[in-house]
Amino acid sequence: MSNIKNTHDAARLLGRFHLWLGVLFLIGCSSQPAQKDGSGEKPDITIQVGSLNLSSYNKRIERTELRKLSGILKKEQIEVLAVQGITRYPGVDTRADFVNELAKMADLNSAFGEMVNNSGRQMGNAVFSSYPIRSKFNQSFEKVKSAKFEAALQAVIDGGTREVHVVAAQLPKSSLEDQISCIAAVSSSIKSEKSQAVILTGNLPTSKRALSGSGFEDSHARSAANPENRIWYVSNEALKLISTRSVETEFGPMIVAKFGLFRQQLP
Repeated sequence: MSNIKNTHDAARLLGRFHLWLGVLFLIGCSSQPAQKDGSGEKPDITIQVGSLNLSSYNKRIERTELRKLSGILKKEQIEVLAVQGITRYPGVDTRADFVNELAKMADLNSAFGEMVNNSGRQMGNAVFSSYPIRSKFNQSFEKVKSAKFEAALQAVIDGGTREVHVVAAQLPKSSLEDQISCIAAVSSSIKSEKSQAVILTGNLPTSKRALSGSGFEDSHARSAANPENRIWYVSNEALKLISTRSVETEFGPMIVAKFGLFRQQLP
């Protein structure tokens, strides 16, 4: 009888063991869809974008300062840099050319958009990129009260997985309404689709009213020294914000935002 009882006990234990295996299998199966949820999807690549505004920088630009900035870009692994309010003197050997010399020192591609040209003294915006720059478009702001002829340079960058529209904009400080009008003009000219990766940089307004309805989100990266220097972006399936920070440079604070870039989904 004891042998029969032992046999029954072993059978019950084996049955319970198989039951637990079945439960664990069902739990494992039920958890599979959650792993495929897009909310935890990793980007195909990450891209670090910096924004630097020189409109209030009144000192003469020296090559030593550009070399230091180049070193910071390499150290911080900045792949795209948008600079607003640049003053340059092309063809004048005694002057350090911010655009050409920084591009050469940091081994970056560059695009420049002119706002003003006064007897060879240029003012404008630029985009630097370690990725190829496929095209550029310099957009002037019409029907805006300003004597500085502010504009926005749009550069289309080949990010490998998809194109990225990076805008370096210098907005007029005349009124909030003018700034909102300029932002709307930029959005309209890009002809933004839901699947496009769009990043807007510059002296963007701090008012929440300007952000509301613009289609952009604020990266919340800024510094106390220059709170108007901001990075906005269109949050969609193409572009996700990962982190933000501020880095000090010889030319003032540089705002840096790290984005995740996602490959375009096939229909």
